[in-house]
Amino acid sequence: MQYQRIRYFLQAAESGSFSRAAKQMYISPQALAKQISLLEEELGGALFERTSQGVSLTGLGEAARKKFLKIDQELHDATEELKLRAREQKERIHIGIFSALPQETLVTPLLSFLLGTLPGYQISLNLLDLEEGKRLLWEGKIDLLLTNTHQEDDWGSFRCLSFGEHEARVIVSLLHPWAIRDQITAEDMRRETFLKMDVGSEHYRVPAAQSFYENIPCRDVFPVTNFDTLYALLQQGNAFAVFPLAFVNMDRAKIKSFPFPGRTFLYHTALIFNPNNELKGLNQITEEIREEFDLKEISVTT
Repeated sequence: MQYQRIRYFLQAAESGSFSRAAKQMYISPQALAKQISLLEEELGGALFERTSQGVSLTGLGEAARKKFLKIDQELHDATEELKLRAREQKERIHIGIFSALPQETLVTPLLSFLLGTLPGYQISLNLLDLEEGKRLLWEGKIDLLLTNTHQEDDWGSFRCLSFGEHEARVIVSLLHPWAIRDQITAEDMRRETFLKMDVGSEHYRVPAAQSFYENIPCRDVFPVTNFDTLYALLQQGNAFAVFPLAFVNMDRAKIKSFPFPGRTFLYHTALIFNPNNELKGLNQITEEIREEFDLKEISVTT
């Protein structure tokens, strides 16, 4: 007895119509009726009474429905249990992604590639704030981190594969007085409030006194804990921020950016990982990513 015939029978019994059941099972009514006829031949009796209004179960059909429902549920439960066991046997790879990175042009293509090429792994994905992602990677709680990193970051023995290099820009809302200007100066910045991401500097290559981000010219510093808050405050038009445009999912029609006065400071969109991670096959995975997206490795140590 073919199990698919039982599924056709149960669907017809539930819907009370061969045509509706056929539509729900994506076959023709004639094909469904044929399969049920074959099932009736195997069982040796009619399962349905056919009328102009549809079909109804015979006594044998009602008994078959009760028996087959139990079989169908047992098969479903067994299948789900086996799927769970299969997932538990897969290696789990933990991926952290800085939540401000562009989804369509960066995050989605990378995840699609990983899902298509890593059937033996169970992928755990976490959207993280900038500082949280760094901390979890340093603590070994995620295997891969897709984030932004700049030229003063020191990642020690970690490796960084760069998706692209971008300059830091001075960013304001179109509500800000600077929005009507073509350029700004450091003196302009010293008269305004700077929205500063509250990030640790313990892994910087240079002392804080020499750091770019720690020494942005400004009147006041307003620290924020995550990028969403920074962008919301930026839209109020009372302050400026400094970051590369390539890292954000934002409506650029609502902001204006300027070159940073007097200095070029570089960021990278990067995939960062520990080559000594104990996850099986991690180095092979990262090599496949590097080849697929034509990434270059950048120096991340002092």
